[in-house]
Amino acid sequence: MKKLSVILISMMMLLASCTVTETIDVTASDSGKSTTDVQVEQFFIDVLYSFADFLPEENADIMGNAVADLSSQLESLPSVESPSIETVEENHYRLSFDFTDIAELITDLGISEQSIFSIGDNSFSFYLDINNYPELKTFLPFLSDPNFDVYGPEYNQGMSEADYLEMMSFLLGEEAPDAITNSQITIQLNVPGTISENVNAEVIDSDTVSFTFPLVKFLLLSEPIEFSVSWS
Repeated sequence: MKKLSVILISMMMLLASCTVTETIDVTASDSGKSTTDVQVEQFFIDVLYSFADFLPEENADIMGNAVADLSSQLESLPSVESPSIETVEENHYRLSFDFTDIAELITDLGISEQSIFSIGDNSFSFYLDINNYPELKTFLPFLSDPNFDVYGPEYNQGMSEADYLEMMSFLLGEEAPDAITNSQITIQLNVPGTISENVNAEVIDSDTVSFTFPLVKFLLLSEPIEFSVSWS
């Protein structure tokens, strides 16, 4: 049941009308802190509760319990310290943890050989397209689950955004297209130096960049999602 709960919450984090903000603070020694802030609209909470027959009756707060499950999974990773969850307000959750080394964290998450993240002495880059998407499925196993696959980019490769949103309307209800269109994911990176170069990211201040992309861009992957930053 716990595995199903994690799959469902993960699906909602990607399919829900929400704002997902991942903030990564990296120190000069490559240790740091990760904070994921998730805000979900009530419409998709109601969709999530339609799966309630598959969950224990006592699991009244499906979102809250699933976020707690994710925190427990992180606690088992050697490079992770002090995972914690916070319910900021209704349908708004914050998951945070410290990591001892960012490269070791990626390895602990199950990616031994990958091309999505590139970490140098003073640089960080992210690149995702339909060709290396299978690597992400190793990092996030729920992406391989048949319950999600129908929503993901491999299943819907070549589909137009309009056709995809029409399908979502059929599967999740008429509110789904606008809800998905309004969803976005932000990665904010705080680096231990002064930013000297960045591609596709917004410079917030001398040591912080922010990269935001629409959720539907990930769900279709018709073009690469990428950004990079260097500092001195």
